Amino acid sequence: MLYFVRRYAAKLLYELEFHAAEDVTTMRDRYAELLSDALKIEVTPANYLADIDSGFYVSSYLRSWAFEAQLRAYLKERFGSKWFANREAGSLLRELWGEGQRMRAEEMLKEVTGSTLEMEAVAERVHETLR
Repeated sequence: MLYFVRRYAAKLLYELEFHAAEDVTTMRDRYAELLSDALKIEVTPANYLADIDSGFYVSSYLRSWAFEAQLRAYLKERFGSKWFANREAGSLLRELWGEGQRMRAEEMLKEVTGSTLEMEAVAERVHETLR
């Protein structure tokens, strides 16, 4: 998980810079620099154009990970550490799944937990995973 969070955070920064650049060919080396720094491995600049998602889709991954981390924390707090085996938790999740994509993650999280979407939750989830 840590690899993906670091990669997607760097990728978002890259895409923001890419779309602001006057000459996108200058972004080839910047792509390798940002991703290599984030991942602590050498990244080839060859994919500097191919690794761009339309509509900043990369931000959807980061938001979904924040949503998952916060919902997981809520379920754990409300139903205990074995929330995944709790019938009430299962009923709540089925109810949420039944909503489909009617609500955005921020709206659903606010409705269920009263919280707003926080990227810090992703860092906490990674830290929890590494323990």
